[in-house]
Amino acid sequence: MRDIDRLGIQKVMEQTFDLLIGKRQRPIHLSFDIDAFDPTLAPATGTPVVGGLTYREGMYITEEIHNTGLLSALDLVEVNPQLAASDEEAKATAGLAVDVIASSFGQTREGGHNVYDQLPTPSSPHESESEERVRI
Repeated sequence: MRDIDRLGIQKVMEQTFDLLIGKRQRPIHLSFDIDAFDPTLAPATGTPVVGGLTYREGMYITEEIHNTGLLSALDLVEVNPQLAASDEEAKATAGLAVDVIASSFGQTREGGHNVYDQLPTPSSPHESESEERVRI
């Protein structure tokens, strides 16, 4: 976690890939412990890490591993619904686990916008007769 705080997740992943992959392309087996996330995101785990990964950091890791095209195996561990204080905590942790797995296999997040959002149109009719659309 200290390296992520000091260098940022992008630099940590670059250094990790340089070390693991280097010049030789070989398969990656990702073993992801859900307890690496901050317990506010993954409370139903046996060994929570206060100050752990943010959601974005965790997704960045899995997105970058997917982008290598070298992922050959994945296991996700430390999800323990019996340790949850409520159904909501169990569902939050399980949902996060699903997000990690989906992201590892290429699912991306689009946010709350439509793929085609409308650009604002000028207020005077002589400036523009029609609305433009842009792909975001």
